[in-house]
Amino acid sequence: MAVSPLRGLKQTFANMEAELKAVDRRTMSGLMASGLKVQRLSQTRVPVEYGNLKGSAFTRKVEGRQAVQVGYTASYAVFVHEDMEQSWKGKPRASGLGVYWGPSGGPKYLENPLRELYANGTIMSTMRAHARARRGEKPA
Repeated sequence: MAVSPLRGLKQTFANMEAELKAVDRRTMSGLMASGLKVQRLSQTRVPVEYGNLKGSAFTRKVEGRQAVQVGYTASYAVFVHEDMEQSWKGKPRASGLGVYWGPSGGPKYLENPLRELYANGTIMSTMRAHARARRGEKPA
């Protein structure tokens, strides 16, 4: 008895490959959308005098990985982020533009929004919405 060749195998593999690439795109789209939500919330908590720190926020893809990076490029960003003592809190700024750490600024201005958006399910719901989106559809 002769064995018949499988038909459509080549097309099946091509379809699978296309779907895997689409999953990768939707995953990256969800990661970027989630990162931008973290960035947006973080920017509401950055201490602002002239706006340099707030304006240095970024969200970008990490090359070669399914990951995004959210951060700030201002040279002093990490020092402000980690200043848990806030020794100058409430004191007038030398520039005359308000007070240090006021009115909504605080330390951990990037870490806390990330934790909050993860804890309240925003990040997972954003990822889920992008994962479910099909070709040509916008995530809910």
